[in-house]
Amino acid sequence: MASSPPAAAATAAADDEEDDYMNMTFAEPQPSHKKETLTQRKKRLAREAELKGRPKSKAELAEEERKKREAALNSTAIDTSNKGFKMMAALGYKPGSALGVSRHGADTDDRLLEPIGLEMRDTRSGIGADAEKKRKFREEVEAQQEVDKKRKVDAGEFRERQQKEREEKRMEGQVWGAMKVCERLEEEDELADSVGDDSAEPAKRPSKPLKSVNVLWRGLVKQRAVNERDRRMRYDLHQSLSRRPDYNDPDEENEDKIALGRKAETEEVDVDLDEEDEELDDFEALEVSEKLNKLVGYLRERWNYCFWCKYKYPDKEMEGCPGLTEEDHD
Repeated sequence: MASSPPAAAATAAADDEEDDYMNMTFAEPQPSHKKETLTQRKKRLAREAELKGRPKSKAELAEEERKKREAALNSTAIDTSNKGFKMMAALGYKPGSALGVSRHGADTDDRLLEPIGLEMRDTRSGIGADAEKKRKFREEVEAQQEVDKKRKVDAGEFRERQQKEREEKRMEGQVWGAMKVCERLEEEDELADSVGDDSAEPAKRPSKPLKSVNVLWRGLVKQRAVNERDRRMRYDLHQSLSRRPDYNDPDEENEDKIALGRKAETEEVDVDLDEEDEELDDFEALEVSEKLNKLVGYLRERWNYCFWCKYKYPDKEMEGCPGLTEEDHD
C-alpha cells in the first residue's frame, strides 16, 4: 500500500533536516550560577587588598606616568573632571568655544579654541635656559665671524705689505744702479776734461771732499768709503799683530801705506766720513720712488741718458725713448 503524498513530503523534509549538519548551531553552556562561598570571598578580598596595598616599583610608577602623559598629550580636549575645566565652566565656558572676548572690527577670530600644547623638557634647566643658550650661541657665531673676517683682512694686509716691501727692495737696487751710472758719467766727463789739458796727470779716480760730490750719488761714494775704511781697519789690525808699528818698508806701495794708516790722507777721509751732512740726510729720508725719480730725471737732463733704455742719446730730444717711467718701457 503506497503512502500518501503529504506523508512522503514530511518524510523527505525530515531527512533534509537531519542531513544539514553544516548549519547546525550549538548553544553555549550556561554559566554556573553557583554562589561564591564565604571562604572564597574572603580569599578574593584578601588577594585584592594585598595587590592594592603592595607598593609599586619605580618602573611601574614611571610606566603609569608615561601612559598618563601620552594620553594627555594626544588629547586636546579637557577632561570634564579637571578642576580647571570646572572653574571655566562656572564662568560660562562651553567645550568647543573660544576663550576671551572677541574683538570688534577684527577680520579673523584669533582666539584659542584649544589649550596651549605641552612641551616636555628632557633637562632640568629653567624656562629661559634655551633662550640664553641661543643668545650665547649667536654671540659665539658672530664673534667667530668677526675673527674670520679680521683674519682675512690681516692676511690681505700682510700680502700687500710683503708685496710693497719687495717692490721697495727692487727699487732700492735700481736707485743704487742709477747712482753708479751718474758717477760713471761724471767721471767720464772729468776724464775727458783732463785729457784735453796737457798739464793734467794721467787719468785716475780723483780724491775730493765728500761734500763736493753731488748729493744724488753722494751716498754711494760715502758707503764705498766706509767699506774701505772697515777693510783698512781689519787689515791694519792684522798687520799690527805680525810686525812692529815702527817698521817702514821702502818697497811698500802707497795704497798699502794708506791701508796701514801711515799717511795723513787716511785721517782726512775718516774726519770727512764722520762729519754731519744734513743735505745727504734729507736726501736719504726721501721715499725710494722719489729718489729714483730724481736720479732718472737728472740723467735725462744732464747727459740725455735714459736709465730704462740703458742708452745715452745724442741730443735732448731723445728720439726713440718710449717715456719717463718704467711702465712706459714695458
